[in-house]
Amino acid sequence: MSNVSADGRTLWPSGRYDREVYVLSTDDGHPIRRIPVGDGPHGLCMWPQPGRYPLGHTGITR
Repeated sequence: MSNVSADGRTLWPSGRYDREVYVLSTDDGHPIRRIPVGDGPHGLCMWPQPGRYPLGHTGITR
């Protein structure tokens, strides 16, 4: 599962089995950061939503 930042500059995929969230450049795909988050990150919600169609579980608001 992943999401794009509101400014479109980074992609944030979750590493469900790696206990990390990754930050990747949308320009060339290079990794910017790996963020340890604990067991089973599954889906990300970023607000406001960029573009017309969300990716992953981005339609979930709790």
